[in-house]
Amino acid sequence: MSRTTDELLDGFFAAIVRGDLDGIASYYADDVAVWHNVTQHALDRAASLDLLRYWSEQVADIRYEVLERQVFDGGAMQRHVVHGTARGTTIAANVCIVFHVADDRITHIYEYLDQTAVAVVFGTATASA
Repeated sequence: MSRTTDELLDGFFAAIVRGDLDGIASYYADDVAVWHNVTQHALDRAASLDLLRYWSEQVADIRYEVLERQVFDGGAMQRHVVHGTARGTTIAANVCIVFHVADDRITHIYEYLDQTAVAVVFGTATASA
């Protein structure tokens, strides 16, 4: 199946909202690398899915408000606000992600966010709204 980059990313985020780990995995290349500015490390496919499983278990009413998406040859950049609630706290985290795509799969993700905006999810502090 050949999808546009917009279709691929729309499906990827819809799977996250549903908490559909198999669906999320179907968008990843086998050797995907998911880098986070918070840790300065890249996660492999299994570790990224584990993190997204944890995220979907901890955050209710997840919603992505896409502010901007720029598609380029081989990928896209997206800025969004991820909304939800965790431990009784409202989350509204600004995120910027660069995606690299090949053969209808996500091969690399570079995610940039303010860790204080999602700290409540990880039990480290109160998120700021």
